[in-house]
Amino acid sequence: MQALASALLIGVAVVIAQAQSGALASLPYVAVHDPQFIAAADATFMHPDDRLIGLMSGNTPKAYPAGILAQHGLVEDDSPSGPIAVTW
Repeated sequence: MQALASALLIGVAVVIAQAQSGALASLPYVAVHDPQFIAAADATFMHPDDRLIGLMSGNTPKAYPAGILAQHGLVEDDSPSGPIAVTW
């Protein structure tokens, strides 16, 4: 895992909304905009068998864990060539 990337996307809070009936309901996927990254060594929530999408953004390796992508559906990030969308 650390060989693939030196940074990992951290999770964001699950968003819930109150339905018109008054009950709490989960919203559909909420995209991650401007993701924050942490060093691979600090990603203790990751396991060796976890899947991720890795890419090089210029000279910076980035990793997008499949578990987070599955929760949010889309990550909008920047690369040296312009904006990118990462989905699972």
